[in-house]
Amino acid sequence: MNKIFKLAAFLLPVLFMWACIDEYRLDAEPPTIQEAGFSFEPSEESDNILQFTADNDFFLMVWDLGNGVKAEGRKVTGFYPLAGTYKVTLTVYNRGGSVSFSKDILIENTDPTLLDRPVFNLLTGGIDAINGKTWAIDSTRAGHLGVGPIGSEFPEFYQARPNEKVGSGMYNTRYTFKLRDFVFDWNTGGLVYLNAAQGSNFPGAFDPGVGDLSAPFASPGGLNWNIVEESGRHPVLSVTSPGFIGYFTGTRSYQILSLSENEMFLRFTDQANSALAWYVRLIPAGFAPPVDPQPEPENPNVNFSLSDLVGNGRKTWKLKPAAGAFGVGPARGSDAFFPNGNDISGDRPCLFNDLFIFNENGTYEYDAQGDIFGEFYMGLSSEGCQPETNLAGTPGAAWASGEHQFTFTPGTANSLPKITVTGTGAFIVLPKAFNGGEYTQGPPRQNESVTYEVIGYDRATGELQLSIDITGNGGVFWNFTLIPSGNDPEETGLRLQDLIGNGSKAWKLKPSAGAFGVGPAPGSDEFFPNGQNISGDRPCLFNDLFIFKENGVFEYDARGDIYAEDYMGISGGGCQPESNLMGTPGAAWASGTHQFSFQAASGNNRAKITVTGTGAFIVLPKAFNGGEYTQGPPRPNESVTYDVLNYNPTTRELTLVIDITNNGSVWWTYVLVPAD
Repeated sequence: MNKIFKLAAFLLPVLFMWACIDEYRLDAEPPTIQEAGFSFEPSEESDNILQFTADNDFFLMVWDLGNGVKAEGRKVTGFYPLAGTYKVTLTVYNRGGSVSFSKDILIENTDPTLLDRPVFNLLTGGIDAINGKTWAIDSTRAGHLGVGPIGSEFPEFYQARPNEKVGSGMYNTRYTFKLRDFVFDWNTGGLVYLNAAQGSNFPGAFDPGVGDLSAPFASPGGLNWNIVEESGRHPVLSVTSPGFIGYFTGTRSYQILSLSENEMFLRFTDQANSALAWYVRLIPAGFAPPVDPQPEPENPNVNFSLSDLVGNGRKTWKLKPAAGAFGVGPARGSDAFFPNGNDISGDRPCLFNDLFIFNENGTYEYDAQGDIFGEFYMGLSSEGCQPETNLAGTPGAAWASGEHQFTFTPGTANSLPKITVTGTGAFIVLPKAFNGGEYTQGPPRQNESVTYEVIGYDRATGELQLSIDITGNGGVFWNFTLIPSGNDPEETGLRLQDLIGNGSKAWKLKPSAGAFGVGPAPGSDEFFPNGQNISGDRPCLFNDLFIFKENGVFEYDARGDIYAEDYMGISGGGCQPESNLMGTPGAAWASGTHQFSFQAASGNNRAKITVTGTGAFIVLPKAFNGGEYTQGPPRPNESVTYDVLNYNPTTRELTLVIDITNNGSVWWTYVLVPAD
């Protein structure tokens, strides 16, 4: 019985104003009572939820639902939890005056379930909270006020720092929501905070010194709140005029993005700028929110090097097409703010096909692949996937495909590895994000550097995790997961530095099966020796040294013996003293000094090592590009080029191949290892 009596005390329904009037009447003659008519129908959810629609459009239309609730607009929705007769009155206004029309509305059955809703209970404290629940702006934490693009649900453009708006009046205002009669008590403390575009609506508005305007204002009382929940949409909280929540942009309706016992996050539009959406975060008055945790100590165990970034001299990266690969949140690696665990790669294919290319010479390239995910801050007229050419002539033109510079800072015991890109419009993944902020409009600053932390690298999968703090205080991070694009040639891992070491490096054949042979494909020894280990049969071949020096000098050292063959002009074959070459057509193939050049992999082309000089070769004298010598001497000052098939930085095994047919049908393969 007690619960029934409590429910009977709640006489006021919830109301929501549905639509604005695009075209309205402002006639000189006053409206007639017939023109003030309206219709209504129950909602699909309940016969106790009625949807009212005015028959005509007018400059101003005010509803009185017969139980103390007033609202404005052509369409409104009312909640009626209790049975009874309600006199609903619509008053319409034009230049000539006003007129009212009334109807008696019969609600046949009580439906107390309309009051027992989770969103109502969290907002008001529920049936037992006679004095309601009082909320305040969450002033001590970052992001309690913010703004972003209308197409987003996160304040991407700006998030207020803790206590940034002290003196504006926003932090002193209290908002009490009562379930009883759906009362909204708005205690402004005498001062309200508003968007600069709304200043003309508030006499005495002034600059509080923290941005925008403040104005003296006291609530007149008699205000109400309402919530409408629609399937598939965020609940909408509205308060009656002149009330508002937090920061006035001309609206009194707020999407509830999240609501819990101790936090409410609201999104609302900007009536002076349709491209923007604003956000406020509230907590119960007197509640001490948990202190934002200090950032985790930077992980000194992120094993990522410059060679991982540039690969074999050039490496192309792209966003991983998966949940968690692109997002923003309160910590490194988080996407809790957006998109909160959702995979958006299908929604933004023009973002996930972008290429980010790092070259060993310090050049960084961005390739949009012909399309971009456009946003208003770029100076574009629409958002979403569109041709990259739309950037031409806009403030965001510098964010198009281009070439910049980069530097890499290795990690230490106390810091994460870092990648810094430098240049006008240089960025990785998201143009607007920079260290300590986001662009709200272009153009980007000239020759600016943007630094990204490497927070993770999985060598097995190739996944590279980057993070950038856009607050400067660890409050909001954009996070990206990149993977190799697959557009690069087979990863050799070989750099010039690997080849020459600290200035000079000697290599020799690996004494194992597969290290020396010929076959129908790169890496094959099918024709000879077909899987056999011949290092014991040819020790005079497997002890040869091939020495590369930083000044481009290449030396061959036979170590006093050679594996002789008839084409050299030596009889007998097999292992014999190197001195036997003297005076023969093959004398130029003896130990000597030549030149070499190294070409990093590019596009679909492997890295290459070219030796030049009369008798210059690696491993096998007779093999050259497109053929084999059948007799000496070698051609004067000839160049021979070997493809780098693979390089394993762990084992330091270097696999070289040479096509002796020019049609890819016969290849010699050599596996070298350092001689040290």
